[in-house]
Amino acid sequence: MTTAPLVAIDEDICFDRDLHAYHDKDGSRRMSVTQALTISGLVDYSMVPQPILVRAQLRGQMVHQATAIIDRGDSLDDYEIGDELAAYIEGYHAFLREMKFVADPEWVERPMIVELFGHRVGMTPDAVGMIGGVPTLIERKTCAAAHPAWAIQTAGYDLGLRAAGLQIRQRFAVQLTKTGYYRLHPYDDPGDHASFGDCYRFAALKIKLRLAELT
Repeated sequence: MTTAPLVAIDEDICFDRDLHAYHDKDGSRRMSVTQALTISGLVDYSMVPQPILVRAQLRGQMVHQATAIIDRGDSLDDYEIGDELAAYIEGYHAFLREMKFVADPEWVERPMIVELFGHRVGMTPDAVGMIGGVPTLIERKTCAAAHPAWAIQTAGYDLGLRAAGLQIRQRFAVQLTKTGYYRLHPYDDPGDHASFGDCYRFAALKIKLRLAELT
C-alpha cells in the first residue's frame, strides 16, 4: 500500500510525503503543523527507543493510508492488510458505523499551504466530513495513549481549513486501538487556537535563531 511521494498542491506548491516537506512557489520549505508541535517542544518522543518509534510510525502511516482509502469511498479488497493493521481498521469501521461520519472525499488527507498569522503553514488534515449534519474535522491516531497536543494540532488544522474557506464546527481525535475499537476525543476549548498560534510562533523563532531546523 503506497502513495505518490511528491504531490502537487497548487501550481508550483508541492508536498513530499517521504520527507513530510512542504515547498512553496519560490522553492522555500514551509514548516508544518506537526513540525511546529515538535520544534516548540509540545510533542517529544526522543525518549522512545528508535526501533519502537520507527515501528509505531510505520504502523500509523499504513493505518492512515487504509482509512483514507475507506474515507474516499474505495474498497480495501485489492490491498493486503496485515494482521497487525486489521484491528485498527476494524476500529475505524466501528467509528464510522456508530458516529455515522461521512467524509468529503475532496478533503481526505489533502495537503495544503495556508497563510496564518503572517506565516505560510503546511498541513494535511486527516479528514473533513459530517457527523449529524455538522461539519467535522477528525484526526486519526494509533497511539496507545492520548496526547494533550492533539487538541492543539486539530486547532491548527481548523485554522487552516478556515483559511481555505471551510467552516468546521467540531473537531475530534479518533484513537484507534489494537483491540479493534476506538476512543473519541472531542476538543471544544476555543483557547486551543490561540495556543497553536503561540506554539507556531515559538517554533518559527527557534528556527530564525538557528536553535532548530526543519528535518
